[in-house]
Amino acid sequence: MRRYFRPLRRTRALPLPVRWAGAALLVLAAFGLRYLLLGPTPAVPYMLFLPAVILAAVVFGRGSGVTATVLGALLAVYFFVEPLYSFAFADAASVISVMLFAAIGFFIAALSGALHDAYIEAEDAYHAVETARREAEAARARAEAGERERDLLLAELKHRVKNDMQRIMSTMRLQAAGAAPDVATALYAAVDRVRIVAAVHDRLARRDGHLLVGMHGFLDDLVAGLRASVLGLQPVGLFVDAEDHMLPVSRAGTVGLVANELITNALKHAFPEDRVGSITIGFRRDGTDFLLLVADDGIGLPEMPAVEAEQESRRHGGMGRKLVRALAAQLGGQIETRPREPTGTQHVLRFPMNQPGAADQGEV
Repeated sequence: MRRYFRPLRRTRALPLPVRWAGAALLVLAAFGLRYLLLGPTPAVPYMLFLPAVILAAVVFGRGSGVTATVLGALLAVYFFVEPLYSFAFADAASVISVMLFAAIGFFIAALSGALHDAYIEAEDAYHAVETARREAEAARARAEAGERERDLLLAELKHRVKNDMQRIMSTMRLQAAGAAPDVATALYAAVDRVRIVAAVHDRLARRDGHLLVGMHGFLDDLVAGLRASVLGLQPVGLFVDAEDHMLPVSRAGTVGLVANELITNALKHAFPEDRVGSITIGFRRDGTDFLLLVADDGIGLPEMPAVEAEQESRRHGGMGRKLVRALAAQLGGQIETRPREPTGTQHVLRFPMNQPGAADQGEV
């Protein structure tokens, strides 16, 4: 349909004299055909002028339709309405006929103009919608390209960080191999902490423009690394029972460091003399807080009230315990250690889901 109506926009945009001349030519063509077919007889004087009026209105516009109606009425009255070759009327029926022809012609001109205006509005709306659609598709394509580029950058970041961390850990292991026992112990502890940072970056994911870490997979990786590097032949099982909440990079790393310290401490002190047991690492949401739980079924805390046992644990926990408290404070939370029934120890790190004043969301 647009293929037929589009040229009409050009003909209706012609200068007014040209359009009127075109309407006059159509009317003269209709007059010539009428005269050729029926001669100067009064039979159907207006019939062949109506197609000329319609064509003039459609092709050249409303004004040209009116022009064709007036010119057609004058020619019909003068040449085909009795008395011939005058503008007089023999009876009232002749007057009514010419008035009816004029009314029909004017109506056709008005209707054609209204339809053309509606078509122009529809065409403009169509072009506007098409333009908006193309712009939206282009914007979506740019956004998808940006997403792919950011995903590639994130993958490259993870790969490079992982390689860098591996080099750091290898260097520290080499240094520990030839160092004094206390220095070697500190270096191996540092290796474990670097491994936590590497595990965080290996689990990076983008969501709503932020770099986040899924805690279930991250804690699984952390425990798998501890099984390989620390557990050895010790008959202790490590289990993860974690909900898969997403945390920003910095907070996930801090939680991982706390878990690493608590698990390592339990492996060292809760299962003496190859005692068989298990350690369970949990992570879940509790209201507006997150909870990290590290529970073992080892020898437990000394036989004393819970508060005194906590104080004793703090006095003898060494640097690892101080680090855990500092990391808990960094999260805006607190760590609690209590006996576990029937035997063992449970550490609970409680910290708010949204740390007040936290600005590091790893935005990408």
